[in-house]
Amino acid sequence: MTRHETRPTWRPSLVDAGRRRALMGLSGALMAAMGARRAAAQGGRGAAQGPGRCVLTPEAGEGPFYLDPNLVRSDITSSRPGASLGLALQVVREGDCATLADARVDVWHADALGLYSGYAEQSGVGGISTDGAVGQQYLRGTQITDAEGRVRFRTVYPSWYGGRTPHVHVKVFLGSDEVVASQIFFPDEINEDVFTTRDPYRQHVSKRRAFNRNDPIPEGITSEAGRNGDGYAASAVLVVARR
Repeated sequence: MTRHETRPTWRPSLVDAGRRRALMGLSGALMAAMGARRAAAQGGRGAAQGPGRCVLTPEAGEGPFYLDPNLVRSDITSSRPGASLGLALQVVREGDCATLADARVDVWHADALGLYSGYAEQSGVGGISTDGAVGQQYLRGTQITDAEGRVRFRTVYPSWYGGRTPHVHVKVFLGSDEVVASQIFFPDEINEDVFTTRDPYRQHVSKRRAFNRNDPIPEGITSEAGRNGDGYAASAVLVVARR
C-alpha cells in the first residue's frame, strides 16, 4: 500500500505517564518506554521521562541498510521466520509531551539471521547466504500516527549481526521533513531469552559477540519488552523536537 501525504497535528497530552503505559498496551502486554539516551556501559536508559518532561530521542542516523519501499503496512513480516514481535511506538514532543497525529513513522530491521532485506553485501550472523535478501522488502514499513501519536507494527524479533546488538531502526517525518532517525534496543534479559530458547536464533548463539554493553552505536532508546503469548511485545516513546 502506498503511503499518502499528511499534515501532522500536535495534540496536548492529557494522559499521565502511568496511564499511558496501559493505553499503549498490545494484547495487555506492552508497557510504554520512557525514551532517553541509552547508557552504553549498562545497556539501560539514562534520564527518565515523566509528565511534562519528555527528553529528546537521540539522533543515531539511518545506518547503511535503509530503503524506502513506500509501503504503508502494519504487518511487515513478509513470512520471515522467527519469534513474533508486536512493536508499539508513540511520537510526542520534547518538553510538554504533546502527542503528534498524522506523522510518518518508518521502521526497518534485520531478520532472525541478522540479514536486512534488499542487500547482498552484509554479514548477518555469519556463514549464511544473503541471496534470499536481494530484491526483497521484508521487515520494512511505514505507519501514520493516530490521534494519540501511536503506531503499531507486527514483525519478528531482530537478531544480532556483526558487531551490532539487536535493534530496530526508526525514522519520524513531519510532512516531508525527517525529524529524527534513531534506534530502539531491547533489554538484555529479553535478548537472552530469545537467543537461548527460540529458533533459528539459538542455532547461531555461540557466534554472538555483540551485546548491549559493547554495541558501538549507543545513541538510541531502550524499549520496554516482554513475552506476549507465544511471542514478544515491545514499546517505546519517540520524542521529537518542538516545531
